[in-house]
Amino acid sequence: MSELKITFETIEEQQKQLVPITKKRDDLHVFLAGSRPSVYRLSRRQLLLMALLCGSALIVLYGYWDVMMLTTLEVNRNIGQVSSGSLALQLEREVRVLCWVLTTPKYHKSRAVHILRTWGKRCNKIYFMSSQPDDELETIVLTKPDKYEVLWGKTKEAFTYIYENKLDEADWFMKADDDTFVFVENLRHMLYPYSPDMPIYFGFNFKLLNSDQKSASYMSGGSGYVLSREALRLFVHGLNDSSKCREQDDSPEDLEAGACLFNLGVAAGDSRDLKLRNRFYPMAPFESLISHYTGMDFWFYKYAYYNPRACLNCLAEYPVSFHYVQPEDLYFYDFLGYKFDLYGQQSVVEHLPEKIAPGQLVIPPSDN
Repeated sequence: MSELKITFETIEEQQKQLVPITKKRDDLHVFLAGSRPSVYRLSRRQLLLMALLCGSALIVLYGYWDVMMLTTLEVNRNIGQVSSGSLALQLEREVRVLCWVLTTPKYHKSRAVHILRTWGKRCNKIYFMSSQPDDELETIVLTKPDKYEVLWGKTKEAFTYIYENKLDEADWFMKADDDTFVFVENLRHMLYPYSPDMPIYFGFNFKLLNSDQKSASYMSGGSGYVLSREALRLFVHGLNDSSKCREQDDSPEDLEAGACLFNLGVAAGDSRDLKLRNRFYPMAPFESLISHYTGMDFWFYKYAYYNPRACLNCLAEYPVSFHYVQPEDLYFYDFLGYKFDLYGQQSVVEHLPEKIAPGQLVIPPSDN
C-alpha cells in the first residue's frame, strides 16, 4: 500500500514538473507563430480624416516639387544671364565709350531726353551738344548757332571740347544725332579687337567722291561714327591745317569730317561683320529688311562704299546703330533689344573676337 502511494506521489510530482515545460512550449509557439490578431474597424469619421490627411500630404509634396522645378529653371536662366552680363560688364570696363549727341534746345524734351532714358544710359559717358543748357541733360554749350548749315562747325567745336576736357574719360568717342539709336554693347563688341591707339574710325561708309583716290570713304553722320583716341587726337590737331581740313563751317558735317580724317591718315574702318552685313545703318532697319526703294538710281545705292544689299538677311546679328528713329520708337527698340525674349529659345554661347595688331589691319576695297 505504501509502495502504491509512493508511486502515485511520484507520478504527481512528475506531472507538476511537466506543466511548466508544456506552458513554456506553448508560449514559444505563440511567440514564433503569433496569435491570431483581432480585427479593428475604423469609423467613417476616422476614414474621412485619414483620406484628408493623405490628400493634404500629396498636395504639399506636389507643391514642393513644383516650386523646386521652377526654382531650378530660374537658376539656370539666371546663370546664363550672369554669364552674358559678365561679358557685357567686361566690355564696359575694357572698351570705354564716350557718346555725344548733336541736338538743339528745340529737341531737348522731344528727342534728347528720350535718348538719355534709353540707349544713352549705357554709354560710359554721354554729353549733349547744344546752344543752351538743360536741367535734365548733361549739356555742353557750343558757341555756334543752331543752324543746319553750320553742322561742320559745331562738330569741330564739339570734338575739340571733348579732346581738351574729356579725353581721359574714354577710349572711343561716338558722335550721334538726336534721331539715332545705338546698341552700345554691340558697339563695344565691334571695337574690342582694335586698340584705341590705332588711328581709325568706324561708321557706315560712303564714297568720298571729291577725292582722287578710290579708296577714300567717309562715314554717315546720321547713323553716327566712332573715333579712336588716336584718331581724335589727330583730328583735333589737324583742324588747324586748312590744307587738310576745311576751315569754313558751311559744309556737310559728315563729308568734311571724313575728308579731314582721310587727309590726316586716319583709316576708315570696315564696320561690317564677318558675313559682310552692315552694323551701322543710316536708315531705319525696315529699309534694309524690306526696302521700298527699288530703283538702283536711288542715292543710297549709288554712294554706299560697300554693296548696300536690301534683304531679310542683310543686317548684322549684332547691329550697332540706326538713323531716322522717332522718339517713341526709341523705347520700342529698347524693349526689343533688352527685355523681349522668346520662350524656349536656346541661348547662344558668345565669345569675344581676337585682338587685331596694327600690322594685321586690313580694310577691304569698295565692292559697289
